[in-house]
Amino acid sequence: MSMIITDQHREQFNDEGYFIVEHAISAEHLNILRSACEYLMDLMHQEMDRLGTDHIHISHRGKRYHIAKQYEQAPRLSEYVFGNLMAEVCRATIGDNAFLFYDQYVVKSAEQGIRFSWHQDGGYLGFSHRPYVTVWAAVDDMTLENGTARIMPFSHIGIRTLVEHLQETTSGDKIGYFGNQSGIPAIVPAGSIVVFSSLTFHCSGANTTDQMRRAYVTQYSAERICKPHANEPLHLAVPFLKNGHPVNPSC
Repeated sequence: MSMIITDQHREQFNDEGYFIVEHAISAEHLNILRSACEYLMDLMHQEMDRLGTDHIHISHRGKRYHIAKQYEQAPRLSEYVFGNLMAEVCRATIGDNAFLFYDQYVVKSAEQGIRFSWHQDGGYLGFSHRPYVTVWAAVDDMTLENGTARIMPFSHIGIRTLVEHLQETTSGDKIGYFGNQSGIPAIVPAGSIVVFSSLTFHCSGANTTDQMRRAYVTQYSAERICKPHANEPLHLAVPFLKNGHPVNPSC
């Protein structure tokens, strides 16, 4: 099995908090990601209809969707979530023990997909934690025009620790950076991955194109992340790797 993550990727992750690999996802898994996104968006629309609303948490009907912790609901999605590529990323970033902590689709609708403000993923936890890793997968080709992710290298911002975030009332976003640094845009083809630490600042722009823009995010931690002062997982705590080997090789 060929290795996709190189020593240079590992070094950049340690030094700058991120790395990018183009065309990392197989054609089969990319098709699974696309089908699963369509399936889960249909389920979210059904839930919005049931509740009589167009806004659930930070998802806005026809504008922006964040569909979280639903990987088990979509056919075959776990094959990607617990596949060889994700195992390789985990070993290179957080080590030989890994748990699935969180997963979500981030979808920006055509000509309406709104921006997502500068934040650290850890800012949504709101408490000190052992840094985990986020894998942002481009389900579509990513451009400036369709609101691709922007990554802020550690050396650009001079911050490698968790900072306090403020919540924006209108969007529900949590914001941790208000400066002028523009970061590095991930202008990548579909099937690419952007890998970054939970302490790495990132944001994304609005989708101004006539096509939907989809990304799938998985997050993995080296240990169970629990609620403060409790032994209850904050989100997910699904065992993935133990001593470098998949806990459930059948996935």
